[in-house]
Parts: sequence; structure tokens; C-alpha cells
Amino acid sequence: MKNQLSMNTLYILSGIEINNQLIQRLSKSVFVLSLYLFLVFDIQAQTICNNQIGSQGGYTYEYWKDSGSGCMTLNNGGNFYVSWNNIGNLLARKGKRPGVKNQTVTYGANYQPSGNSYLCIYGWSQNPLVEYYIVESWGSWRPPGANAKGTVTTDGGTYDIYETTRVQQPSIEGTKTFQQYWSVRRNKRTSGTVTCANHFNAWANLGMNIGSLYEVSFTVEGYQSSGTCDVYSMTMGTSNGNSGGNNSTSIKVRARGVTGQEKLNIRIDNQTIQTLSLTTNFKEYTVNTNSSGGVNVEYFNDASGRDVQIDWLEINGNRKQAEQQSYNTAVWQNNTCGGQYSEWMHCNGVIGFGSTSNNRTISHKNGNGLITNSIFPNPVQGNSLTIRNANLGEVKEAIVYNSLGQIVYHQYFESSFSEQEMPIALPNGLYFIHVIGSLNSIQEKIEIRR
Repeated sequence: MKNQLSMNTLYILSGIEINNQLIQRLSKSVFVLSLYLFLVFDIQAQTICNNQIGSQGGYTYEYWKDSGSGCMTLNNGGNFYVSWNNIGNLLARKGKRPGVKNQTVTYGANYQPSGNSYLCIYGWSQNPLVEYYIVESWGSWRPPGANAKGTVTTDGGTYDIYETTRVQQPSIEGTKTFQQYWSVRRNKRTSGTVTCANHFNAWANLGMNIGSLYEVSFTVEGYQSSGTCDVYSMTMGTSNGNSGGNNSTSIKVRARGVTGQEKLNIRIDNQTIQTLSLTTNFKEYTVNTNSSGGVNVEYFNDASGRDVQIDWLEINGNRKQAEQQSYNTAVWQNNTCGGQYSEWMHCNGVIGFGSTSNNRTISHKNGNGLITNSIFPNPVQGNSLTIRNANLGEVKEAIVYNSLGQIVYHQYFESSFSEQEMPIALPNGLYFIHVIGSLNSIQEKIEIRR
């Protein structure tokens, strides 16, 4: 009995020892887990109230203010929270340094400003030194209080483009004079995707060039105001423009102005997609959009001495010569505005280049590589040229324009032909000939060189 009691006591004491060991192990595990969770969440939810730059959550961050009270809480990934009260100037941001010019930013924010504030993509470039803003929403005042230079339509909205100058102000290179570039959305939003390349391309088309990027950041700025903003979602990726999607359209146009003060609108279905500021030299401009429909180039700021020359326009790689387009309300022909088949725009008006969805080019060769419809010789060294008709149908007329878009010769044909010599006693120079048949037509640049 005594032995049995001793054995039972031993079993009980052994169980207590085992349980104590288990409890100790569990306590150690809970401590380690608690310490891990404390460290993780302490890193992910760090709050800073003094000026600071660093990296957290896979992004760079910067918190800066000059006066007043405010704090920034760094949350997971690109997310953060900022509050400010009676601030002088404050910027709280997360992003990439240096970032890339084809950066995309997808975000969602609960933005509650009281007074002057911006919700924006923000950054700097060097060589040239530029401070830039892509403003998605704002507080009591829509920046920047200047006249718009143009527009860009992207990511489901239209942005007005501005350029302003800061004279001897603080910058990433110290106190300097520098330019500010702005894209300001016409309708506020607090969530969506921003395709930076579309803005950078639109600015470049207006002569506003971005140099080497210093940063691309999602930013909340407050100026002489109070407010809060919970950026509950922010991620960054890349895209070369067009806002993504299968229906994206890339438009290129080569053009120049006579004085360098001329401006053009690229319009699709009567909506201005982007404004171009021309120089006196030919330059290629790129416009990316998800819009589709009829493409027009509009000249809209005609004045004394100003004229525009369009060389060509490409829609998704399909190049169309301006002098081959039959719809031109801006050329001066026959003592009036409006005509056809000219590179020139002398009046306010448009050249139509067809639809984004129908961009077939007319080939002048058949499947075997043999020349079909053609105009030869080119250059013309005599007083005539020859029109070869393979599938034009019954040729009605041929119209010759000079380089200013003026009709200088008009030939009518009374009977059908497969090959026809046409007199062309014109001075040496560059001309455009348009041969119109009942089935097809051809347009060619020709040079008379005797």
C-alpha cells in the first residue's frame, strides 16, 4: 500500500514536471511570437512627426513640413496615413527613387482636406531641374492658377497642362530657379490608376521636357491648411502608355509651324485628346490614348504670319501623308479656306485622317511585287508624265497642287484608259498629284526637275 502510494505520488509529480516543462515551452513560444509580431507591426506602423527620409514596405518615403503640427504613419507596402493641423507646408509621400518614366501608380485614398491641399503624383527631375505634379484631387483651391498650355486625356479623364516658374526657391539642388510642370485632372477622384508616361509624353509635345528622374511618389501635400488622408492602397508598376488595354491607340504626327507659335489639337470623335505646341522645325509628336473613332488634327490659333505644315500622321504605325487626305478645312485654296490634298493649314480648321479602327494603306504593288497604279517618271524632267491605270476604274480627273496646297493644274479625261500621257508644263519644284477614278484613287508627291 505504501509502495503503491509512493508510485502514484511519483506519477503525479512526474505529470506536474511534464506539465511545467510544457508550460515553459509554450510560454517561450508565445513570447517569441509576441516579440515577432511586435517587431513586424512596429515596423509596418511606424509613426513619424519630424522630417525624415527612408525606406519601408518596399518603397521610399519622405515626410517634410516647415511649421505647424502633423504626423505620418507608415503602413504596409505603399500605404500610409497622414494628418496635419494649421500647417505651413507639408508633404508626405511614398514612392520610388529614382523611379522610371513609364511608372504607373494605382491607389485608393480617403482624402479629407480642410483648406489648400493636393492629392497627387509628385517628383523631381534633373538636367533640367523640374518639380512636377499630376494632381488627382485638391482642397479649396485648384492649382496652379495659370493659363493651360494644353490637355491630355488618359486613365478615364482629361487633365489640363500648365507650366509655372519658381524663382530662387528651395529644391533638391538647393535654392534655385526652376520650372514646375502640372497635369491637373478636371474632375476630382480619390482612387484609380495614373499612367505617368502619358503625361510625360504630353508635356514633351508641348516643349516641357523631363530630364533624369529623381523620384516618382504618391504624395499628399498641405499648404496653410489642416486635414487627414488615409492612403489605404498604393502600388506601383510600369506601362509604356496608352493606359493599357486592348483598344489603345498610338498616334504620331510630324509637323512644324512657320513662326513657332502655332498650336494643334489631336482630336478623336470631336474630343481633344492632346494639344501640341509646334516649333519652326519639323518634329515628331506622340499621343497615346484609349479613345477610338475619327482622327482630326485641328489648327486653332491662327494669326497673321502663322501657318502649319503637316508632313504625316501615324495611327498605330499606319502612316498617312497629309497631302493625300481629301478633308482639309484649314488650307487656303481658290481664295477661300477649305480644300483638299494639302500639307498646309493656313486657317483655323482640321485635316481628317480617318478612323482609329480602319487604317488600311493603299498599296501600289500587287502580290507579286509588280507596280500597278502608278505615276511616272518621278522626277519629271520633260513637259509630261504618264498615269498607269490598273484598277482605278474609269479615271475622271487629275488635280495637281503646289507645296502650299494651291491647285495649279486640273486635267479632265473623257474616256477610259490603261495608260495616259498628261502634259504638265509647270516650273521646277515639288507638287502633289491626285488621280481620281471611279473605283480607286492614288496620290503621289512628284518633283519637276528639268
